Amino acid sequence: MIQRRHVQWALGSTALVFSLMEGAVRLSGITDFPVYSLDDTIAYLPTPNQSGSFLRTNSWEFNDRSMGVKAPWTGTHHPNLLLIGNSIFMGGNPFAQEEKLGPLLQQELGPGAAVWPIAAGRWSTVNEIAYLRKNPADFFVWEYMSGGLNHLAPWQGELLFPTEKPLWATSYVARRYIAPRLLGYSLIEQQPNGPPTAENLAAFMEVITKLCQSANGKARGVILLYPDARELSLARQRTEWLPDRDALAPLAKAGCVTVLDLAERPEWSETDYRDGVHPTAEGNRVLAKILASAVRT
Repeated sequence: MIQRRHVQWALGSTALVFSLMEGAVRLSGITDFPVYSLDDTIAYLPTPNQSGSFLRTNSWEFNDRSMGVKAPWTGTHHPNLLLIGNSIFMGGNPFAQEEKLGPLLQQELGPGAAVWPIAAGRWSTVNEIAYLRKNPADFFVWEYMSGGLNHLAPWQGELLFPTEKPLWATSYVARRYIAPRLLGYSLIEQQPNGPPTAENLAAFMEVITKLCQSANGKARGVILLYPDARELSLARQRTEWLPDRDALAPLAKAGCVTVLDLAERPEWSETDYRDGVHPTAEGNRVLAKILASAVRT
């Protein structure tokens, strides 16, 4: 009888501990992050019409077209500036909404243009091509990183890009954040990389040509060549950092496109990276000013 009571007490105590832990994890807001929708051509993208606050401090929001702004897409404002890229442009959980590139660029440009950021972590240029085929714009700022035209970035599972909120928050946090650090492994697959394929390069040029022809021929665009910290160091040593540069040469013939190499901008430096790839909050502000200048020009 005493032994049975000990077992019941142990089970009850364990249940209480797990309940308290689960409550603390949920209360922290660590699972208040965006969820994703799967798509036959784009692979994955932020689910439309959602908002939240990661860790109760970093707000985020996506409109009816999965764009990282609160305002619903109308298409009536001109020019509509589509800011398209991967996690560099998305910003992600480390930043509050007002610290992300889209809102900062909107602030720089003022009410004369409407900035619509569309991005997802680990997207390659091929994913972005698929999105633009469905959602053309008047004006675009398109981020390009090395190897972006090699292949479509696939959806990488529920831990990295969850399609729904976790039912058991404690388990998710343990598997997503704690276990990889303790056991020394990474959940993140290698960023799509390699030389452009002929098919993807042709699709890239086709989309840009159509964007240039939209809005009665008044469309213009900026292609931002974005180096990581290692590549920036190469550029500052006067070494070619972008293996794809020759393949992208036809962009100069598009007429409506400005190719902006961030490595050539003196105001951009190694201190603007927070992890060797993504910008810091200050880096986002510097990048917003650089892009605003290019857009106005």
